[in-house]
Amino acid sequence: MFLCLYQECLPKSLIFASVYMMKILYLITKSNWGGAQRNVFDLAVAMKDRGHEVAVALGGNGTLRTRLEAAGIYTHSIAAMGRDIAVGKDAGSLKEIMSVIRHRRPDILHVHSPKAAGLGAVAGRILGVKTIIYTVHGWTFNENRPLHQRLAIIFFSWITMILCHTTIVLSEREYAQAFNFPWIKKKLRLIPIGIKSPTFISVDGAKQSIAKHISMPIPEFNKKIIIGTIAELHPNKGLPYLINAMATVVEQYPQTVLVIIGDGDNKANLQMLITEKKLEQYVFLAGYMDHAAEYLKAFSIFVLPSLKEGLPYTILEAGHASLPVIATTVGGVPEIIEDMKSGVLVQPKNIRELAHALSFMIEHPEERKKSGTALKERVSKQFSLEKMLDGVAEVYAIHS
Repeated sequence: MFLCLYQECLPKSLIFASVYMMKILYLITKSNWGGAQRNVFDLAVAMKDRGHEVAVALGGNGTLRTRLEAAGIYTHSIAAMGRDIAVGKDAGSLKEIMSVIRHRRPDILHVHSPKAAGLGAVAGRILGVKTIIYTVHGWTFNENRPLHQRLAIIFFSWITMILCHTTIVLSEREYAQAFNFPWIKKKLRLIPIGIKSPTFISVDGAKQSIAKHISMPIPEFNKKIIIGTIAELHPNKGLPYLINAMATVVEQYPQTVLVIIGDGDNKANLQMLITEKKLEQYVFLAGYMDHAAEYLKAFSIFVLPSLKEGLPYTILEAGHASLPVIATTVGGVPEIIEDMKSGVLVQPKNIRELAHALSFMIEHPEERKKSGTALKERVSKQFSLEKMLDGVAEVYAIHS
């Protein structure tokens, strides 16, 4: 009785931290630094701080592993695990995942990204893991793929959800899509991502750093209207459409430049497109920058032209920086941005619409300011880190 009364007086986070001590194993396909990886990092660090025993298994030795180990979290690299299907490598990855599970003996196996989720769910079921949780970072079947591939992905997504005890989705749209699968409804939880506000470098400091990074004289860079994005150089991010839109924009606004922060497999193709469109003086691939969100204040406008998203961290970060945002109507983006109030929404792959939105924001600095202020207010209230952590901790507690 006393414990119940005591618990009612405490925040959920303290209740879960004090009552449920668990061994948690996170599993994710890649160890680069994207939205899914950041989610794993935030969860792992927070759950360790709340007193749980935490470990992370991941593919490769990228930034995520470096940051986790710096935070004192045990990691295990599965070298063969990658995003693409490769039967031999996947069989080896499954065997290694099973080895990690046997070694760590987790109470909860929390899987992220399709490959790791599928292999992890199978391994977890074979070895009798008590609780398997799957966080979906954007349904892969929403990608632009041939019909037979999409049907196969839909089937394996369903099987993965069947094998897992709970599936966490990040947006209402993804929840609605999952709700249509048979025998899944009671397993679904909607928990949007949340962040704490990044620490931003000053406008001048951020501009100086980026100018040096792209080898442009600082006085010249300071005169530009800077359109920016932070994104993995992957086809899902729709960056060729943004580059093509810039070819139209710079004809009317030659003082405008686009800075793309990020790295990835599509870099060579994007550079070829920049050269083909003769945009070498207007579009810059800045490459990977550690803690990229710190430089957001350098931008006048933030753009995310994605073809597929879950609920993107970069828009939340841009909101905390009070930036006006132009983004596509994919995934959970419309749940963050209210069109023409806290940003501008455009259709994916629509170069003309994207160019028009950029021109509108360039021409109306007062609208940029209003939009950025509205977005900051929205993300601060609705997408907090503690709210997300408490939601996930509650799922853990239900299964403990």
